[in-house]
Amino acid sequence: MPGFYGADIAQLRALAKTMSRHSERMTSLSTELGHLISNARWDGRDAAMFRASWDSEHRPTLKKISSELQTQAKELIRNADEQDKSSSGSSGSDHSGRGDSNPPGDPGPLDPDTPDVDVPGDVRDDPNAGDPSDINQGQIGDCWLLAGIGSVAQVLEREGKLDEFLEEHMRPVGDPPTHWVVTLYEDGEPVEVTVEAKSTEGGVRGADGEPNWLSIYERAAAEHRGGSYDDIDGGFSNEAMELMTGQSADKDGELDLDEIEDKLSDGQAISVGTEDVKDDDFDWVWESDEVNRTDVVPNHAYVVVDVKTNDDGEKVIVLANPWGPSGGYMEGDDDHKSGTLELTEDEYKENFDSVYSVDVK
Repeated sequence: MPGFYGADIAQLRALAKTMSRHSERMTSLSTELGHLISNARWDGRDAAMFRASWDSEHRPTLKKISSELQTQAKELIRNADEQDKSSSGSSGSDHSGRGDSNPPGDPGPLDPDTPDVDVPGDVRDDPNAGDPSDINQGQIGDCWLLAGIGSVAQVLEREGKLDEFLEEHMRPVGDPPTHWVVTLYEDGEPVEVTVEAKSTEGGVRGADGEPNWLSIYERAAAEHRGGSYDDIDGGFSNEAMELMTGQSADKDGELDLDEIEDKLSDGQAISVGTEDVKDDDFDWVWESDEVNRTDVVPNHAYVVVDVKTNDDGEKVIVLANPWGPSGGYMEGDDDHKSGTLELTEDEYKENFDSVYSVDVK
């Protein structure tokens, strides 16, 4: 365009989201092909050479491409943020020295005809804040956010540090609070986001159905990522972990339960993602690339609660569904989706293909 200089910020953010999504799908493709190659009924020298070539060359290449796509997505977000600051003429900081990405206003309600709901009192004083079973997702597609935040809160609670973390990262304004200042992180740098002490109807709630601290975090994330609850509809849990902690989070493909158990033992917060259903506009995601169990939600993130040995002597992984302990139903699907899953290694690998983790020690 003649006379245009800079970038269309909305297009940059949309491109970043697309690249991040395709990075995840590249990981899924690598996992699917790995399953097929490993399980193919093929023996002999040629088979051994083919599998060795896959493990040493092709699979690492796909993983590298996935990682590079994610890196480029973050670079696009960084450029969009810089363009936003340049266009607004803002220095991007307040008197505390912390960045402030929060433009005036709060994210609008999911339903314009339904007013926001008050979140009363000091939500930091929540005895169940670190319990994944106290998450009830609601109508926003932000399982990635809630599973990431929930997994971090769970580890902090186990280490006796959650109360201190919430005191440092959530600051009430008023008594009782009318607003909350939530410290999030962008590229590892703290960003203070101010939101009203409200939650949208259909947003996250506690297990008792009442708004809680997660309602404020969800509102702050929506405000920070673009100013609408639609802006947190879809993402990856490593992004949520980095948003909450400022620490670099890992995104891996399929891991063995022993590897996940080691991460838990090291004090890492972990969430896992189920395999994608087929996407018609992305036709190299295979038809078989679906969850295997009817009680598992596809395209969904879960909190890893534990890896343990069950009464039958089998190692199992325990997962919490952000839908809450009672689970629920998908639209058009009569099969109940479990709120808590306890899966053997084979059951886990048949349904999950992504592991997100961050060190919160």
